[in-house]
Amino acid sequence: MDKYYLPVYNETKCTLFALGRNAMYATCQMLQIKPDDEILTPAFDCDGSLQPFKVAGAKLRFFRCDPYTFAADIGDIKKRISSKTRLIHIINHFGMPQPWDDLLLLRKEAGIPILEDNAYSLFSTFNNKPLGSFGDMAIFSLRKNLPLMDGGLLRINNPEYSLKSPLKSAPFFYPTEIDGIFRSVKATLGYRKAPELLRRFIKKINPEIGPPPPLYSEAERGYPDWPLRDQIGRDFSRDYLRPMSRFARMQLGKFTESDYADISEKKRKYYLRLAEKLSGIKGIDILWPNLPEGAVPFCSFLLIGSKRDFIFDSLRRKYDVMVWPTLSKLILNELNNYPEVELLGRKLLQINLPADKVRSPGFLKYLENLVKDIHFLLSSSAYRQKFNI
Repeated sequence: MDKYYLPVYNETKCTLFALGRNAMYATCQMLQIKPDDEILTPAFDCDGSLQPFKVAGAKLRFFRCDPYTFAADIGDIKKRISSKTRLIHIINHFGMPQPWDDLLLLRKEAGIPILEDNAYSLFSTFNNKPLGSFGDMAIFSLRKNLPLMDGGLLRINNPEYSLKSPLKSAPFFYPTEIDGIFRSVKATLGYRKAPELLRRFIKKINPEIGPPPPLYSEAERGYPDWPLRDQIGRDFSRDYLRPMSRFARMQLGKFTESDYADISEKKRKYYLRLAEKLSGIKGIDILWPNLPEGAVPFCSFLLIGSKRDFIFDSLRRKYDVMVWPTLSKLILNELNNYPEVELLGRKLLQINLPADKVRSPGFLKYLENLVKDIHFLLSSSAYRQKFNI
């Protein structure tokens, strides 16, 4: 048995998959989710993470969250529970813990299992316990948090549940898994820094490599089309229960406890440094200027008061930034019911803090240049004239 030092890893409770979505689908199988069973899931989430629920045939019901803390609205969840509710999907967004004391009380009262989603939250703790310890089952997307070719994880905390059958043997490498290679190219070169011919070739073979549009497009004055919206990803549809490759396990096995401690310390350090440097810039509101205890952020969170898309488009040519999420049409058709989603979709800008890059000696200089560029973009006369500010 390979030994892994992941903060949440326990070999008796955990199973390694190729994708976080595989772990989510395994959860649906454990619960024997059938068509027309209902799953409560946050409205503020990307369409990609809904794929396993759709494949299982579940009916999705969405609940609200606080746009300034991402905290699940527990009162709203209670109102939406019905006799058909089989699962409550709770996301610890980007390393920020949910109010688990209240959620566990809800779990006890409602008698409905909770799936704890930590796709972007590998390193955080809540009340000195690692995220992934609270739900009946918890999933992680390891490849989003570490430089791995593939990797997802399912942790089962409630002994009432178990995988019905063992996973098939994992290959050393998935020959058809070109997405991981392209992600490596993208991470190393920067997709926009790659030569134009290479970008065209990559996008032709793998259209998912290009960045999706933001939720709301200022240029188009509306919600842009995205051909991959609500599509079942081909890396997921190849095998809904695909195990983690042996190559990725080898990569994962090289990380030590000290590596994870170093990553966590540097992510918090650089997040707080960014918050301090950006706090005096007019036009920016910083979510969590002081990090909650135990939170290890995936990214820094900014609300841009005006013309977020212009800032985003200018920065992403040089920096690892994103706007999130790419919403399902199910939510786009109901935005009036979820005003917090539209607020975040229009204003949120995230500065990523990748685990490998925060350990680079040049990362501090990278952040200093980023802060200078943000300050210039928001204060430049060109920006103010362009948008009549």
